[in-house]
Amino acid sequence: MVPKCIAVATDFSPRADRAIDRAKLLQQHMQAKLCAIHATNLAADDPPDLGELNRKMLASTGLTAEKGRTEFLYPAGSPPHAIASACNKSGADLLLLGPARYNTLGDFFLGTAVDYILRTTSKPTLIVKNRAHTDYQQIIAGTDFSPGSANAILTAADMFPDASIHITHAWQVPFQAFNTDAYVAEELEAEHTATMGKFMVELTARNGRFGDATSEVVRGDATDAIRKALALTPDAMVVVGSHGTSGFKQATIGSVTSELLRYLEADTLVVNAAAAG
Repeated sequence: MVPKCIAVATDFSPRADRAIDRAKLLQQHMQAKLCAIHATNLAADDPPDLGELNRKMLASTGLTAEKGRTEFLYPAGSPPHAIASACNKSGADLLLLGPARYNTLGDFFLGTAVDYILRTTSKPTLIVKNRAHTDYQQIIAGTDFSPGSANAILTAADMFPDASIHITHAWQVPFQAFNTDAYVAEELEAEHTATMGKFMVELTARNGRFGDATSEVVRGDATDAIRKALALTPDAMVVVGSHGTSGFKQATIGSVTSELLRYLEADTLVVNAAAAG
């Protein structure tokens, strides 16, 4: 389903600009309501100065409150908890976040506010790293063929019905130092290729759009596999899944989600795998 309500978090600093600009573009394209969230870091019983907050919201984002179209939310408490709580209560179908320290992504995601939010909210969350020059033309999704992986891919396809879809699966030869015979790799590649074929058939049965999707199996590291696809379409949106119970564990492509978020220079949609049941 195309989102009817989009939430975006801002701390009023320039580092939030990319998420704000992408949220504006998505609002226009999807005809959705936009909720801009700023955590006040105040105690629950300490009333905020709404006039000053609205002034800062306008100055930093260019947004103005408009009934039924744009709403400002100023939840109390620490930013990670307040943003996650406000998003969950707002009825938003999608949350946008910007990297807190864009130039130091290597130490950004683990143990930070964004990591907490991703672990706390069940909402699909888009981490915006690039400038929003145009709508997403392509979705690049990694898969390990799990139900959580399928759910993440189907969710992205529903949210962005106009984007083309490319699905990639990375595989490696186990104990490669010992399994040096060429036939081992050939048999494994054939097995993964067959599994991808079945996976694509299952996706197409659930959404006919996947009949036009492209797919590939790539020998090597998961991050490198997605980077290979991104080299052809740098403005694509990447889709991964997360386990929302105890931090990031296995990503849908069979690697660590937080690692993908660190090293991929692409906007990345994280879908909670728990929603797959």
